[in-house]
Amino acid sequence: MIVLLNSFIESLTVVLPYSPVGTMERVTREGTVATASTYAHLFSSLPNCGRPTRLMVYDLHTLQNRFYLHGNAIASLQTTIPLLKKRIENTSIDCIAFPDDGAAKRFGQLFDDMSVEILICGKVRDGDKRSVKIQEGDALGKHIVIVDDLVQTGGTLFECGKVLKDAGAAEVSAFVAHAVFPNESWRRFDKGGDRCTFNKFWVTNSIPTVTSVLEERAENGIFEVLDLTDAIVKDLDVYS
Repeated sequence: MIVLLNSFIESLTVVLPYSPVGTMERVTREGTVATASTYAHLFSSLPNCGRPTRLMVYDLHTLQNRFYLHGNAIASLQTTIPLLKKRIENTSIDCIAFPDDGAAKRFGQLFDDMSVEILICGKVRDGDKRSVKIQEGDALGKHIVIVDDLVQTGGTLFECGKVLKDAGAAEVSAFVAHAVFPNESWRRFDKGGDRCTFNKFWVTNSIPTVTSVLEERAENGIFEVLDLTDAIVKDLDVYS
């Protein structure tokens, strides 16, 4: 990037479908590095070609991380939600659920143009434990898709799906923009896994090292990978 910026180019856009440091913005122990800030400083320190380097990111986990960028870099935040909306057109999906209030506030308005109900779950303290409960909405008889920005081990997502089914949902599926799935934790959601609770599990190919494996298992019918390529091209055209 430094070589390009020193070669009299007009502009530079870096497409980063998934920001791997998006969850690393807080320090709770002395000696820990807030890598989200460090990452942003690296981009902000790039040479100037006459205009800032644009960092295009999809569904950044912590939106305020964009403000770590300064000087020679700016954030261009995009979303993968249009891919999901297109996929569930003309299906039986009639309800969008969110695993917490934060996800609802972030993504809920993006479904205003669809005839779907909104349902919100959340963690509540139950004695010494925290459990997922439905905080707003009715799941009875609904065909639901749970929407969130990323999944790692998927514990909260699974608990949310289980609660919705226990509340009488007809079907429950899930969508996440970024399938992190460390240590192949996706296997628990696949057929035969102990968390196989979803009818469909949609993800994008923002992390191809993971989703290339999921694409090979598409015949199992649980996971389906939505391709980001056309969305990236379209979003780049906006700034060309």
